[in-house]
Amino acid sequence: MENVGIILEGGAMRSVFSAGVLDFFLDNDIQIPNVMAVSAGAYAGMNYVSGQRGRVLKAIIEPMEKEKYFGFSTFLRKGTFFDMDLLFNEIPKTRAPFDFEAFSASAKRFITSTVNCITGEAVYHQSFEDEDNFLEICRAANSLPFIGKVTDIDGIPMLDGGMADAIPIEKALEEGWDKVVVVVTRNAKYRKKKRYLYLTMIRLLYHKYPKFARLVEGRADRYNHSLDLLERMEEEGKAFVLRPSDDVYLVNHEANVDTLRDYYHRGYEMAKEKMDELKEFLK
Repeated sequence: MENVGIILEGGAMRSVFSAGVLDFFLDNDIQIPNVMAVSAGAYAGMNYVSGQRGRVLKAIIEPMEKEKYFGFSTFLRKGTFFDMDLLFNEIPKTRAPFDFEAFSASAKRFITSTVNCITGEAVYHQSFEDEDNFLEICRAANSLPFIGKVTDIDGIPMLDGGMADAIPIEKALEEGWDKVVVVVTRNAKYRKKKRYLYLTMIRLLYHKYPKFARLVEGRADRYNHSLDLLERMEEEGKAFVLRPSDDVYLVNHEANVDTLRDYYHRGYEMAKEKMDELKEFLK
C-alpha cells in the first residue's frame, strides 16, 4: 500500500468530521501510509500519524466547554479570529499533549501545505526540525486571510495552504499515489462560488502580495475543478470519498459542544458504514 494516500480537506470546525473518520481507522487498524492534510485537516491528520485516538475531542471540543476560543472578542484580543496561541502552543504542549516523538517515529508520511505570499504558490511541508517547527508550520497552514496573521516560515510570509489547493488531488497524482482516499467536509452538492466583495478586500488588504491576490481570485475555479477530477477518479476506481451525507450541513465556526460532538460521531459512523467498501478499495 505504499502508493496509497489519504487527503484531508480543511474547513475549521468542520474538520472534527475528519477526526471521527480517522479515529475509526485507528480503532480498526486501517493504516494508510501517506497523509496529505490541508488547513484544519492537519489538526485531525497529525493525531492519526501519532496514533492518538480521541485527541481531537480533548484538544478541540473539550476546551470549548470552558471557553469559546474564537470569534470577535478573540479577534479584538489576539488579532486573529481563532486563538492560535492556544491551539498551536498551549493545548498541544500542556492541556492535550501532542506526541511529536510518536509522530516522528511513525512509518506514515505527513504532508501539509501553506501558500508563499510572495510567489502565490503552494508550499508542501513534510520535514520538520522539531515540535516547535512543526506546530509553527501547522499554524501557518491554518492562517486564513483576514482572520489569521501572515506567519513567517524560514523568512517567507505564509498563509493557509487551502487558498492554493483545498483538495490537492493533482499533487497526490504527482506523488505517484495509485489510489486516494479523500475526506471532504462538504456534502456532494456543494460547489464554491466566487465572492467578488471578498476578492476586492483581498486585493486591498494584501496589495503588497499581488501574486497571492491573483491566486485567491482563481480559488473557486480550482476547488470546483478538483471536485470534477475527484468525481472522475471515483468512477475509475482510483479514489474513495468519505463526506457528510446530503442532509448534514457542517458549519466552519460551530461553537456548540454538542453539535461538534455530533460532527465527530457522524464522521466515525460514516467510516463505519463504508468500511467494507473501503477495504475492498484498498485491496
